[in-house]
Amino acid sequence: MIIKTKTYSAQKYQFLIEYIMSDKGRVQEDKTFTIHHNLRSTDTDEVIKEFIANDSFRKKRKGGIVLYHEVVSYSPEDKDKLSVEILEDIAQKFIELRGDKALCLAKPHVENENIHIHFCFSGTEYRDSKALRLSKQDFKQVRLDLEKYQQERYPELGSIVYLNKWQKDKVQEQEQMKVSDAEYQIKKRTGKRSDKETVSSLIHECFEKSESRDDFYQRLINERFNLYKYRNKTKGLLYNNRKYRFTTLNLSDKQLTHLEKGDRRMDELKRILDKKSKEQELER
Repeated sequence: MIIKTKTYSAQKYQFLIEYIMSDKGRVQEDKTFTIHHNLRSTDTDEVIKEFIANDSFRKKRKGGIVLYHEVVSYSPEDKDKLSVEILEDIAQKFIELRGDKALCLAKPHVENENIHIHFCFSGTEYRDSKALRLSKQDFKQVRLDLEKYQQERYPELGSIVYLNKWQKDKVQEQEQMKVSDAEYQIKKRTGKRSDKETVSSLIHECFEKSESRDDFYQRLINERFNLYKYRNKTKGLLYNNRKYRFTTLNLSDKQLTHLEKGDRRMDELKRILDKKSKEQELER
């Protein structure tokens, strides 16, 4: 996800709110939503009046911020994974992190390739002179917290921008610990191996016997696994309608890279054999 912010020092509520609501009419109501946070009315004209009335509590100064226009935007690759429920949950979480005590109108624009959610925040908290302004560091933390929330709740979404590698690994490790504990409880209760243990055992057997990455993938297919890709790269397999990443099954990228060397060696060996075969034909 990408989170953008823009400030206005003039009362452009009507312009912005009408623009945010412009997706209404282009999309069916069951495929969208509108959030009226701390707003009493749902009528557009009345909502504009509420924002203007709330602005009267702001301490007037030159260049003072009247409203914030913020956008949470997603890659086109995530379009088919973003349901209305997911978008609304993320929007509610952003409001909670960004300005829970302010007025906010939020609505997604879903008729675009890159789905995005628009937010109009008041410049101050509800019926208060306290400004909604955040420092660059605080706004950066909002971005990180929202992205962390998304990764924990919706790991299928690929739009991860702000979390650095250490934070990503930490979130993944926490999730893996939760899964591992759940699997342990199932095994303890039933006495049977979990699906993850079954899959892990089989892929490691295939890995040990494989001479190249292609050979490895073919062995998995022979075991009736379906492979899945992310950004045109094979990342794992499907078992009982559940995705398992190779890294989750303790098969690291480094180990798979070693198999690529096997691919290159096989290509080189084939090239040498083809060359020798041609030389022998010429000698005959």
